[in-house]
Amino acid sequence: MHILLIGIQGSGKGTMARKILETHPYAFFEMGQKLRNFSQMEEPGSREVRELLAGGNLVSNDLVEKMLLHYRSTHDGTGVLFDGVPRSMAQKELFDRVFPEYAIVYLDLSREKAIERLSGRRIDPTTGESFPANFVGDFSPMTGVKLVHREDDNPAAVTKRIDTYYANTLPLLALWASEGKRVYRIDASQDVEACFRQIEVVLSAYTV
Repeated sequence: MHILLIGIQGSGKGTMARKILETHPYAFFEMGQKLRNFSQMEEPGSREVRELLAGGNLVSNDLVEKMLLHYRSTHDGTGVLFDGVPRSMAQKELFDRVFPEYAIVYLDLSREKAIERLSGRRIDPTTGESFPANFVGDFSPMTGVKLVHREDDNPAAVTKRIDTYYANTLPLLALWASEGKRVYRIDASQDVEACFRQIEVVLSAYTV
């Protein structure tokens, strides 16, 4: 069974994904990081993706489907943990064609709390791990790499991504429920360990 991590920007999807991967043998597909990596290359379309991300816009569904199909071909028979996809009705339809069997872990966080968390956060550019504004220090304690601000964490892009989430992604939860998919709500306003304990209860019902 594949697992989708769904939640507003700042809800801790990346943090929860890393903790899950420490104890569960899932492959990991994080759309945002894959797109950011591609945007820094000198490949056809890289500049376009870079501009879309900087503006807080979604990339084309055609590109999303190609990435999913390629990932399935290289991870056949493996349970996958997904972060950042699908983000719209159209993406859900193409995702269902490529990966039809999955459960949803929904990290529920308010808009206000999400903006608060995103303001001033930094990331390790080598791993994508995020650190909150109140993190003391300029270097990742795991890799020793200097922390940087994400290019697409500027105020305008953050606001647009959150607006897009409410318009396109949040409505998917009701649709999944109506289709009989298992949707598990996690209170993402809790501290990291409390949030992860709830997720562990959910994952205990599945084997990879």
